[in-house]
This record gives sequence, C-alpha cells and structure tokens, in this order.
Amino acid sequence: MLLTMKTLVIIDDHDVVRSGLTAMLDKNWQVLGTAATLDEARKLFRSLDNPPDLILLDLELGKDWGLDIIGDKSFERGKFPPVLVFSVYDDFAHINAALRSGAKGYVCKSQDTAELLAAMEDVSSGKFSFPPDMLQRHALTSDKLQGLNKREHTIFFMVQQGKTNKEIAAEMGVTLRTIENNLSILYDKTGTKDRKELEKM
Repeated sequence: MLLTMKTLVIIDDHDVVRSGLTAMLDKNWQVLGTAATLDEARKLFRSLDNPPDLILLDLELGKDWGLDIIGDKSFERGKFPPVLVFSVYDDFAHINAALRSGAKGYVCKSQDTAELLAAMEDVSSGKFSFPPDMLQRHALTSDKLQGLNKREHTIFFMVQQGKTNKEIAAEMGVTLRTIENNLSILYDKTGTKDRKELEKM
C-alpha cells in the first residue's frame, strides 16, 4: 500500500534555499509551492484546494517579517497550518519571537538535515520542536520579559540582534538619550547589570 506524502509550503526569500529544499525533500514530502514574500505566500495559499500539513518559514523575507504570516486569513478553509521556522538566527530573542507568534518549531540553518527532517515530522504531527536548551532558557527568562512594555520589548529584541544604541534610536525615531534611559529600565526589569548581560539573555 502506498503511503500518502505529507504536504509542504516553503517560504524563503532565497531562491537557492527554496530550490535546494524542494529537491532535497522530494522523496519524502510533496511541496505544494514556494514563496519569497508574504504577498506571494498569500497568493499561493488562496490557490490551494487544501492547506498543507506544514509551512517551512524563514524569518526575514526581504522587507517582510515572516512571522506575520502566522494565522493569516488567506486560509479560509480550516485552521492555519503548523509552522516550522527555518532561520539563520540561533539567539534567544528570535526563537522566543517565533514561539510567542505561534510557531510550533524552530530549526537553525546550521543544524543538519536529520534534525530538520525530525522537526518537520514532529511539527506536522502536532508536536512542538524547539531546541531543548532554548526551551529551558525561555522558561527561565519569560517571567522577566512579561514585565516589559512594547517599546522595551522592541529595544530588547534589537539589542539581541547586536544593534548599537544609535542604530536603535534611528530605527525607532527617538533620541539616543531616550534609548539610554530605556536600557537602564531594561537592566532593572531583567536583573541584568549591563548591555553584555542583556545580549546573553
């Protein structure tokens, strides 16, 4: 008896990644389509008769933020499919953002193929698949992050990306002094002494 392949949509802004994944997964998964942007993904979703068993999603899609697609109304037939993030970022802030946005799993592009395939199987079967050390870290730090307001969350995320105070101020459209004041509050709320400790959270 032939087993039915699980179905997959790949969303990544790099053509070489999309084509490479499609070729690699061809024997085990039916790739229903690929997209490089959120608009392309929505158009693809609307064209499908049925949602896929899994969405493999990159975080940064050019100017788009990949996590914004989770829960999108383009799937009018049934629940939004489970999402497995496949990203170059391995820091806590990005993995935490994926978890908070509703992703069911996270694999770094530096991990090997076996780990990716195992995570795909788990997430498509209704399980969670996050790096164990990151889940433990999430549990330890989530209480501290709960007390942050929207601006503080944004600054925390940018600090985790390694951006300077000047870069953060420019992106947020505020003064450098404002960022410095917000960082002082962040240190108090998170129990960190300085920027280096905040980056390592």
